[in-house]
Amino acid sequence: MDLRQLVRNFQHLRRVSGGVGILPVVKANAYGHGAAPVARALVSAGAEGFCVATLQEALDLREDGLLAPILVFGSLRPEQFPVAEANHLDLAVVSADYLRELAAWQPRAAFGLHLNLDTGMGRSGILLDDLGACLDAIHHLQGRIRGVMGHFSASDEPDLRFAGIQRRRFEGALAQLRDAGLTPPMIHHANSAGYLRGLTGGDTHARCGIALYGLSDLGESEAAGLKPILELTAEVTRAVRIPAGTTVGYGSTYVAPRPLALATLNCGYADGYPRALSNRAVVGFRGRTYPVVGKVSMDQLTVALPDTVLIRPGDRMTLLSRNPEEPHSVRNTARLLSTIPYEVTSALNRRVHHDHASSS
Repeated sequence: MDLRQLVRNFQHLRRVSGGVGILPVVKANAYGHGAAPVARALVSAGAEGFCVATLQEALDLREDGLLAPILVFGSLRPEQFPVAEANHLDLAVVSADYLRELAAWQPRAAFGLHLNLDTGMGRSGILLDDLGACLDAIHHLQGRIRGVMGHFSASDEPDLRFAGIQRRRFEGALAQLRDAGLTPPMIHHANSAGYLRGLTGGDTHARCGIALYGLSDLGESEAAGLKPILELTAEVTRAVRIPAGTTVGYGSTYVAPRPLALATLNCGYADGYPRALSNRAVVGFRGRTYPVVGKVSMDQLTVALPDTVLIRPGDRMTLLSRNPEEPHSVRNTARLLSTIPYEVTSALNRRVHHDHASSS
């Protein structure tokens, strides 16, 4: 993983921000890139806070020594509130009921909250119709409310009409809060796509995840100079010559049509390389690509090469390329799987070794 490119992506995002602060999203192990090294690199680059999905993700970062503010998107049980308080975490208020639970709890120290307003995502946040009924509880918590947030559901779509509707709903809710005397210091509705497409209004911050890792498909991402930082490689553990007719893998789904070189790699679906890529994907080796053959198994996969190619145990092949144009890039692998780049990288298992040496 190229941490220098990560920092460059962060700097590029800040340059197009128009003064909006960037809150890096490092949930799901930084989308499979490694949350701790990503956070350390971004703190050094000036990041002022981070976002995660769960309490455990936040605690892992604290255990690693991260002192910066951390916002937890997901809900906690009341017995977990003291743990969040002791670790100086901020919590997103995910519903009106959750707001009441927080209002009933008496923390011993300052405890940051971000009101999440459901402007149309439909999965989390206080319903806008319920906001008026929540004002008493919000006033009770006023000293602890550090932000108001929402989430676009379609800011990466060609048609931005619904994103515009969500933005107007959010601004209306902010006006309702201001009329009630509530002016939290942080306002953030935009995700990566909303931020890149200028849907930030008068917000103070934006939450950037996929853009930070250089994996956004938007033209605005390329224009901003954002590039992928992750490359997945695997070591050859066995290299043999096989005759025509040799079967490979579970179910013998591949039969060698001619004499070939067969390389076994130490990566499988338990590492996050999908079984659905069996007999479909290619990997890179010395400037060329070769097919994955046979079923991808839990810990291994096999690659077929011409029997004239010299390959030995210890050689490395590239399963996911950083070059977006290559057939085995994250973007093109996601397309092959009919999914999105987020799913491809976040599926990478923690047992995959992350080489965090920076490259130029």
